[in-house]
Amino acid sequence: MSMESYMVFARTGYDEPVEYKGRLEAAGDEAASKEAVERFGEEWLELVLVPEREVYWVQRQEEEVEV
Repeated sequence: MSMESYMVFARTGYDEPVEYKGRLEAAGDEAASKEAVERFGEEWLELVLVPEREVYWVQRQEEEVEV
């Protein structure tokens, strides 16, 4: 199975925002879950993995500037 990149987000309390914690590579979702717990610990209220292939980046168009 090929390796896949995941973005990792987490928070420790409901009153906190979910924050970006890093990224990891794993051979599938289950392997990514195990890797995330090993790397980031178990003290999280929520630990969220987002496959990078599922992220759609929207870029702002450059405005024309008069010179």
